[in-house]
Amino acid sequence: MIINTLINDDYMKKTILLAAILFIMLAGIAMAQGADPNNPHNLSPEQLAQAKEIQTELWCPVCQGVRLDACEQKVCQQMRDMIDQMLLEGKTKDEIINEFVVQYGVVILGEPPKQGFNLMAWLMPIVLVLAGLGFAFWMSRNWTKKSRLAATTGTSSSIDSPNTGIIPDDAHTEEDDYLARVEREIAEE
Repeated sequence: MIINTLINDDYMKKTILLAAILFIMLAGIAMAQGADPNNPHNLSPEQLAQAKEIQTELWCPVCQGVRLDACEQKVCQQMRDMIDQMLLEGKTKDEIINEFVVQYGVVILGEPPKQGFNLMAWLMPIVLVLAGLGFAFWMSRNWTKKSRLAATTGTSSSIDSPNTGIIPDDAHTEEDDYLARVEREIAEE
């Protein structure tokens, strides 16, 4: 009877209602705290690791040079959600990547595929480095030959000069013609 009169009291009804509302709000906050913001689709640890791996291999189709896992664009968030959904459906990493390549093209990949014309992107740096090393080796041998030749003949030769520094006695150059003309003009005066 005393309990009945307490519950019937308006003040007590309001207190119980307020307590129930607070309990529901706190329960909602507690449930929200329990959700992992990095795993909104509740992937297993293996699926989560696979999703991160796929996200690091794909690039944002909007931004230049930004990986999918680092981009904050809405399209990238949608792509990350699609990856999670595909993993939950049981698709493999290759199937997921192929779907994105079909949708966005090979530009979505972090690195070009090692086939066809894209193979040039992988081979050209190696070829250029080898060509540079070959040129440096050839130039160093050429310079040492000039140095040895100059040392044996007793003449000094500039390394930058295209010739060996040895001028044959019967060589006739423009400088000789110019000097002869200057000497004639001086002699005539």
